[in-house]
Amino acid sequence: MKTILIINGEKYWQDYFAGYEVVQKKIQTSEFIVKDSSLYVIDADGVCKPDIVFWRLGAVNPEAKHRNVLELIEYSGVPCVNSASTLLKGYDRLSMLNTLKKLGLPVIEFNVATTTIQLKNLEMTFPFVVKVGNHHGGYGKSLVSTEEQWEELKDLLFIHQDYVTVEKFIDYQCDIRYLAIDDRVWAMKRRGKYWKANSMTQEYQIIEPEDEWIQKIKLLQQHINADIVAIDLLETKSGEKIILEYNDIPGLSGFPEDTKLELSHIVKSK
Repeated sequence: MKTILIINGEKYWQDYFAGYEVVQKKIQTSEFIVKDSSLYVIDADGVCKPDIVFWRLGAVNPEAKHRNVLELIEYSGVPCVNSASTLLKGYDRLSMLNTLKKLGLPVIEFNVATTTIQLKNLEMTFPFVVKVGNHHGGYGKSLVSTEEQWEELKDLLFIHQDYVTVEKFIDYQCDIRYLAIDDRVWAMKRRGKYWKANSMTQEYQIIEPEDEWIQKIKLLQQHINADIVAIDLLETKSGEKIILEYNDIPGLSGFPEDTKLELSHIVKSK
């Protein structure tokens, strides 16, 4: 019986792999070994020798260990969804944004410095958004509307030793996620509780994907060789759309059941 190893992720995935041995482990409490070109994963529950890895470690701040684990998966030759090489391409927010820019996609413009010491050189016209490091899920982000807020934030962030980006605040009416799995594309319009897009979502609606954006996400999917990828974009009141980021480990909450079935089929096919 083939073994599917699920890294983190939702518990419901166990139900989609009948006929397989399914092992689910958290990367925070597991260690990875490559011995004689074989991959082993060890935690308090025992040892797993996977035939495929289903990587669902999303919405966390990537650590050096995560990159090391992906390199070990790549070295061992064990298939992974998405592939380890694809996940490594989008591992850091800056590399992700660079990929979008190189493809000519309408990505949000930003100022950036390698440390918070240089915050004084990144200021732009109020209001703007400050993002520290590589955090996800709305963390590490602050909206600055006044000089007083900016001065207080600079003092607070001075202790951080990480890169920082400053983006123009976009007064959007909704955010939209385009999701591509294999050759299929879905789209969802969402509204959150506060100004942060894709955070504390209160309303969502499945919408018909636009041909223009199907082409854009397909271009990205092919470029990074992804089995699954999502792009999150903001739509302004004038109808302009701009990409905030792409996500190679996107959540499927609110999307049709077909998305889970399609993704589980990809895992089994590998």
